Amino acid sequence: MKSDTNSGRVDPAAEKEATQPSVSVILPTYGRAGYIGAAIRSILAQSVPLRDVVVVDDGSTDGTAEAVARFGDRVTYVYQENAGKLSAIDRGLNLIRGDLVWIMDDDDIAEPGAVAALRRPFAEDPDCVLSYGRMTRFQDGQEDAGRDVPVPYPVDDPRPFFAKILEDCFITGHPCVLVRRSALEALRPFQQGIIASVDYYLYLGIAQAGRSVFVDRQVLRQRQHGGVRGAAAHSYAESDRNARWAAQDRAMIAPLLDDLPLAAYTRAPLDIDGDGALSAPSQMAERRRALFQKAVIAARKKLWPQAFDAFRAAADIAPERPIDPAERFILTRALGCRYGIAEVHGDPEIPATLRDIATRRPDGSALLSALARPLLHEVKIARRERDPARVRDAMRTWRRLMPTGASAVAFGEVLTRAAAKLRSRVIGQSRGL
Repeated sequence: MKSDTNSGRVDPAAEKEATQPSVSVILPTYGRAGYIGAAIRSILAQSVPLRDVVVVDDGSTDGTAEAVARFGDRVTYVYQENAGKLSAIDRGLNLIRGDLVWIMDDDDIAEPGAVAALRRPFAEDPDCVLSYGRMTRFQDGQEDAGRDVPVPYPVDDPRPFFAKILEDCFITGHPCVLVRRSALEALRPFQQGIIASVDYYLYLGIAQAGRSVFVDRQVLRQRQHGGVRGAAAHSYAESDRNARWAAQDRAMIAPLLDDLPLAAYTRAPLDIDGDGALSAPSQMAERRRALFQKAVIAARKKLWPQAFDAFRAAADIAPERPIDPAERFILTRALGCRYGIAEVHGDPEIPATLRDIATRRPDGSALLSALARPLLHEVKIARRERDPARVRDAMRTWRRLMPTGASAVAFGEVLTRAAAKLRSRVIGQSRGL
């Protein structure tokens, strides 16, 4: 600990730092000699000290070793035969000593205060296992931060983080996240065969171990560029990554949907007792909401048989009790997959099955109206982009999904929302006078 040699007094800043959890960095890299220098400089420019920085070179042949060597003993460099990012992270875990782990990407740039901001929740809450912040994107060759495009996160809502991350990996920059080392190591041995969506795989595992905290500040600038991604044996072009991610997501989520207790969809991990079952009559409302959430997650991951089973189970619970606003919000997300819903447009059985399940309930029109809401949004976007084929797809699916009564309810809700927005705008303008 640093002290004043003349007075013997302890430096307050050093004393405070000594009480903070230490942070180690693992930087997996493969074939990014032209980018890794900028990434390392942003790591070494952090406003708080780092316990260690380990670069794991996953078989590069492009001069990566020489690029890292320029940083001397400030960085530990290790080389391994090409085996993929998850293998490189595993190797790095054997070498670091910090309490917290920051996994940095080899082509991105971290903000100087990233670690300080992301570390704060861990110092304040011993149950925190994951923190995450915001990021921007920039095109390769346009490093001037003034051109960055902010990446929005979903509108905040009261659902637990784990349910939201199951629904969608909305944190798309791995260095936006800081994790507790013990929670990361508890996932070992890592599952074999994870090629794409490595960050998602880790988030899903770590988030089940404790509390996840959002830090509302920018921590990362993510570089956008083309080229080949993934381990050499499983490399894929940038244009193919959505298909890869979608397939990997299905493979990871399907077994979780089979194994998770219903409570995992409605409660934070630390609030789940015993086996997490929701069976008591007093918990009927939560059970239905959990099943709707499970169904929506399965639908967004294109696991339609699992989605239909969960929808049916939810629809059979208390049919006399109308769906509430929380359930309606969940249901509006079912047809909002980030990878698109081409399979819904192409297979008439999907909307027809959803329609049959919903119309078994007295409030079936309200349920279908919630499910159909993303279709109206899709039509709006398609018209703005002058894409008539996309409009036709959305409207065809609408007709398959929505009986006349449900369409009337849906358009009535559209008019109600529009009127509310207009009133709000008029009131705001009048107050500004």
